[in-house]
Amino acid sequence: MAMNKLVGAAVRRPGWADLPRDLLESVLGRLPVPDRLRFPGVCTAWQSADAASATARFRAAQPPWLMLPFNPTARRQSPSGGGGGDGRFLEARFLSLSDGRAYAIPQPAPPVSERLCVGSSDGWLVTADAASELHLLNPLTGAQVQLPSVTTLPFVDASRDADGRVASYDLRCCFGDGDNDGDEVLVPPESFAPDRLRYELYEKAILVAPPRRQTTPPGSWGGYAVLLICQPLYRLAIARAGDTKWTLLDMPSRCWVDAVRAASAPAADGHQAVYTLDSVGRVEAWDMDVTAAGTTPPPPREIAPPCCCSGRACSMSIPCSKYLVELSPGHLLQVHRLRDKAHARSKWEPRQERVEYTTVKAELFEWNAAGGGHGEWARVDGAGAGILAGRALFLGKSASLCVPADCCPEVKGNCVYFTDDGPWSHERCHEVVPDVGVLDLADGSYKVPRGAVRDLLWKWPPPVWVFPSCTN
Repeated sequence: MAMNKLVGAAVRRPGWADLPRDLLESVLGRLPVPDRLRFPGVCTAWQSADAASATARFRAAQPPWLMLPFNPTARRQSPSGGGGGDGRFLEARFLSLSDGRAYAIPQPAPPVSERLCVGSSDGWLVTADAASELHLLNPLTGAQVQLPSVTTLPFVDASRDADGRVASYDLRCCFGDGDNDGDEVLVPPESFAPDRLRYELYEKAILVAPPRRQTTPPGSWGGYAVLLICQPLYRLAIARAGDTKWTLLDMPSRCWVDAVRAASAPAADGHQAVYTLDSVGRVEAWDMDVTAAGTTPPPPREIAPPCCCSGRACSMSIPCSKYLVELSPGHLLQVHRLRDKAHARSKWEPRQERVEYTTVKAELFEWNAAGGGHGEWARVDGAGAGILAGRALFLGKSASLCVPADCCPEVKGNCVYFTDDGPWSHERCHEVVPDVGVLDLADGSYKVPRGAVRDLLWKWPPPVWVFPSCTN
């Protein structure tokens, strides 16, 4: 009997599965993404701790992942699993900058191989499916939220077949006529196949507020708001939880090219400040109520006047791309990305005629606000070493972000990490090698991220930066 008690005591000795729940959740918040994904597979107790902390954010800064194009020669997956012949990919591949490894993660329907990513914020992708409809997708957890239909935009009309499926879209464009008291000149609409509209319509999507799991109804998502930059004329539209249609922020005289959520925390009443950047470098601030579905935000206020490119940028045949970054609350940085025709130096691409252009330089402008609300854009000299020392920029279709270089050993300070952000077309997305690379502001070098050289031989879908989130 005594021996049996000793054996029982030995069996009941605390082990890894008996660690306190609060300790496990604390560890979870500090793990890098690959280890976070492996964590629930250790034992049932750890799986339970992972499920209980699914809404917790990472406590340590997470290095970004790069969503990779598909290898068109690889075996494709069937809905029943394994290789198949339906020609679709059900897994997305991501390159982790922290360890240089690619991870394949299963994704929900519709197949990820049929999606075009037009935005990435807070670990969520904004994707356009083969019918040009938009979804929010968390690629780590598989959580998904459908956004209002593209047909609720006032300039998109759908033609349907006898079964009610969309056969084509018409995209209308109206221009104001200053000689007729605001009358509009209507350009004949252009017709697009269901999967082609997305290339012409969507420029960039930004999460004003990320989705949050709701208790009623169970399993639903709320609290989110998405700001969309779209054609024609680079307009703004917003959709929030509870909205059945997109609300157009109608300022047709402006061409918006980027937007960024202000770093300051949202107000208790749900109001969030958003900075928008137009094609001439002007910045305005919007006060957006993420809880007021169906309403139009008040007119924006101007924060900064236009910012001019250098003479070289203005003389280039391909216009430069502009991005807006908030380095700290109210501290704005404007980045002008200069491209030129690709040269033979792109040794990682075997078919040089398929390399359209490459990034050659970036010009940085810092907003210096003076007293009384006046200020000016100042060109950042010294290759940006002062303002970006110990920090790196990540730009493209993803939210424009500045991150500390110590978030992982492979992220280098005073560098700009670019992904290709267009202009896009179906042909370009499937035939032209994407312009993805790391621009070192100190020496002007532009290199493909480590571990991505082989994968960037492929084209579809265009790569995008993802800052992982395990919120579910």
